[in-house]
Amino acid sequence: MPTVACPDCSGLTFQVQRCRCTDGGDRLLVEGDAYADEPYRECRLCRGDGSVAVPCPRCERTGRRRAEVVVSVVNLDTGAVASERFRPGRFTPVRSPDGLWEVPLRRVAARLAARVGARDVGGISPTGPALDAPLLWLPRTWRPDLPADQRYAAEAEALARADHTPWVVLLGRAAEPPPPPAPGRHLGWLCGVAGLLHLDLVVEARRRHDQVCWDVRFELPGGDVPDAPRRQGFDLPAAVVDTTVAAALAGLAESGLTAPAYTVRSSLGVPAAPADVDVAALGGRILTDLAGGPGAQAIWRDGRWWHTLLRPGGRVEVLHEHDTGQIVRWTTTALLRVTEPPDPAWWGAPITHRDCPDCRPGSRLRRCACRVGAAGPDPDCPDCAGAGMAPGWGPCPACGGSRRVYSAVTLTVTDLTRVTHRLWQPVAGEPATRIGAQPNGAPVVQLREHYRAARLAAPFGVRPEHLIRLDQPGGLCLGQDLLEGTVTLDRPDDDLAARYVAAAARGAPGARLVVLAQPPDVPPVADLVRLAAGLDLAVAVTACDHRRDTADPTRLHGVRWQLDIVPRDAPLGLAQPWWPSPETAVADCLDRLGGALLEAVPRNPDRPVPAPTATAPGAVGDPASLLRRLARRYAGQVVAVRVDRAGCQFWLAEEAGARALTGAVTLVEAVAALRLD
Repeated sequence: MPTVACPDCSGLTFQVQRCRCTDGGDRLLVEGDAYADEPYRECRLCRGDGSVAVPCPRCERTGRRRAEVVVSVVNLDTGAVASERFRPGRFTPVRSPDGLWEVPLRRVAARLAARVGARDVGGISPTGPALDAPLLWLPRTWRPDLPADQRYAAEAEALARADHTPWVVLLGRAAEPPPPPAPGRHLGWLCGVAGLLHLDLVVEARRRHDQVCWDVRFELPGGDVPDAPRRQGFDLPAAVVDTTVAAALAGLAESGLTAPAYTVRSSLGVPAAPADVDVAALGGRILTDLAGGPGAQAIWRDGRWWHTLLRPGGRVEVLHEHDTGQIVRWTTTALLRVTEPPDPAWWGAPITHRDCPDCRPGSRLRRCACRVGAAGPDPDCPDCAGAGMAPGWGPCPACGGSRRVYSAVTLTVTDLTRVTHRLWQPVAGEPATRIGAQPNGAPVVQLREHYRAARLAAPFGVRPEHLIRLDQPGGLCLGQDLLEGTVTLDRPDDDLAARYVAAAARGAPGARLVVLAQPPDVPPVADLVRLAAGLDLAVAVTACDHRRDTADPTRLHGVRWQLDIVPRDAPLGLAQPWWPSPETAVADCLDRLGGALLEAVPRNPDRPVPAPTATAPGAVGDPASLLRRLARRYAGQVVAVRVDRAGCQFWLAEEAGARALTGAVTLVEAVAALRLD
């Protein structure tokens, strides 16, 4: 196995680095973009020395790095796998347009895809560089006419530099990929979605490093212009095609925190949207406006485009505390629209709010946990010492960082072809039924059916667990409290419905909850079984049927799932699963697939990276359906199945530990072994 001395620490296992306190110099308050090259005398890290010794993170303190990279392509439809191993002297670089030598990943992927019969490779790339990026960059000293030992040394250095992703796995399909949408039709469709959801569609151009970058996104009317573009597409048609609904909504939670909140006049219907937009003409108009300032926008609102120039506004200061003990100040210039479009026709009545009582502006102070369910703070509390406020991390749990506690919230549920808007605006004396209690005795009540989001799933033909929030990062499923309309009564004088609505609107931009009524667009579990078997890994699926807890609002309901791709020799985990459906568990597994593949690479640099090769395994069953039936039998207990090339094995979590229910058998044999009809 070829290894080299770690280029980052020269084989010493540690690095002596310049302390970050030297950036700002010997000052407590420093500018974020300053450079002084002078240590801070009271630095918590270097004690004023200016340098620190840290364990080398790249070689994990071994002093050696593996000079090897493996690329694998998996056909998800058949399970066939082909791999190519890159070691010094075993690959041929090509010259890039800028004169450097590289190994293009696309060429490697094309060779491997042809061997496994995959045509749509790269549709899901959980690890490694982008398909159009180089797999390896060779050092400038590399030339094909160098002596072999010098060439191999340079190639080993390039491979060691790329070992942050030693195993690049690309997934593909046997079928021809669908053609990319035409930019004009896709932009017209996005205009229609914006009208459906009663949002703005913003096409924006900004100057960045002497280039024009484009961004296509949804916004709430009246919200602030983001300080920086979220994405940097340098070609408008490509930026349009790459914009999905989830991508367009990705920044709504941040940009909409300061947007004015209004109810939605859904009775007006959906504004007309163009079937095809002249992207070239739209982009030309925006570029013409851009000549007069730092940015320009075209805003689709109420069935037409509104154009505006962006101009510099006031200065915005953000303070961060560094681990050196210094306070770093970042100053940016806010951008403002020169012309605001007219208020949208679908704005109804304004939604009032009050300032959040649980956090303090410009600080990390949050309401202390000792005040929950108590008349006042605990004078002996170790966190707040009786002050009632204690430092915390992340957004405020009461307002989500908006500083607003809303009196109403609009729930928008859509499948991107239809939409339903529901206003949750409580009135005094809302009926509620006590249905349980928290462990501390606080009663849990359920509001009337109007406040239960689960009832909105059936009209869209989906199950409640497939109602997914699009207005928040990550697209999480709606919580059980929102689905069932439950709220905990911490104080006897609480207005139940008002407290429920305030919690539902926590961090919601403009008091809007945007929910997608669709199952996640993910491969079935059987595809992941084929993927894991082809890569010589294992799929572990856990489930727990909570039917016995249906009457207890403080416990999970329904069937909960967890799905992991793990090494075959990894210990079995039987922790309580959380995801409400197999589809959401698959989506979570794919999000973590890069980390799972990295875990499968041996830590010891003397051991090679896996390079599996496998033919199509034939028909593969779906273990999730069988596990669901087993979970019903053992309701309240965690059951699991692990599937790999050797077969599958079912397990049951008991107080004494995991108990095997079957040996290594096929799924068909498991039905008989478990006596499941």
